[in-house]
Amino acid sequence: MSNISNVKILTWLQLCTIAAVIIFACFYHGPRQTAAAQRGIIDGIIYSVENPSVLVDGQVLNEGDTLYGVEVLKIGRRIVIFEKDGQRWEQRVRQRPNPAWDEPDEQLEADTDDS
Repeated sequence: MSNISNVKILTWLQLCTIAAVIIFACFYHGPRQTAAAQRGIIDGIIYSVENPSVLVDGQVLNEGDTLYGVEVLKIGRRIVIFEKDGQRWEQRVRQRPNPAWDEPDEQLEADTDDS
């Protein structure tokens, strides 16, 4: 009889532990998801002299490419130089993006107003 009781108690403790881990994971990852929702976060730089690339918001960009109205001017080993509406800035991997990333693109607004 005592073996059956011990198994029930252990099973109950395992279920409680699993539930606690799931709840902790939900609260722990919540704030990170909010911060990652910002536009323009550099996830990585793939540097080569001939063809450097940068990974921004899950998209691979090369020098001269545009995303959200922001142009990639120069890709270095650790820094990328961007420009939007005449404003230039440098940004590193996982650094908080410049507020210009979230500003509406004037070119897109002009195209939609003409329709």
